[in-house]
Amino acid sequence: MLARDSKPSLNAPYAVELEGGLDVAAQALELLHQLSDDQYQFVATPYLQSSIGQHMRHILDVFHAASAQDIDYDVRRRAHPVETDRKIAMSEWRQLCEWLESLSEADMDSAINVRHEVSLNRQAAATSASTLGRELAFVSSHAVHHFALIRVSLSAQKISVAETFGLAPATLSHFRGEQ
Repeated sequence: MLARDSKPSLNAPYAVELEGGLDVAAQALELLHQLSDDQYQFVATPYLQSSIGQHMRHILDVFHAASAQDIDYDVRRRAHPVETDRKIAMSEWRQLCEWLESLSEADMDSAINVRHEVSLNRQAAATSASTLGRELAFVSSHAVHHFALIRVSLSAQKISVAETFGLAPATLSHFRGEQ
């Protein structure tokens, strides 16, 4: 297992959001080291329409979006080499860890704007005020959702993964009897 080498100071009030992002990155890196390129590119039809690599690219895109002053979660790098090349994905996850570890409390509390499409029937976007800390909590949760989908692909390929992979933090707290 690839454990995170460093954690934000537990005394820092913003550490929880950073810890969630770093935990997600550690799970992603552990999985990427375990897979072959063929497994990374496999699409488990009819259950899924996207490969593990496409899910990883999407998760990374959402984290990249969160690093901007004006966040637009709808900006995607579809067909980017990160979808097919695990080494590129691993490099991006490591860079993400470096960025997360560089953030300060002031960064986490900084005001940002979030643009997001809201209609299924036409292109219509809303803009909301937020903070980087809140958005990092969101993107970490969003990543876990995609990890659950990746778990379906892993199961279809008969690939074992950690029992905690793709499970929400609240579910894991429940399993530990903490709720």
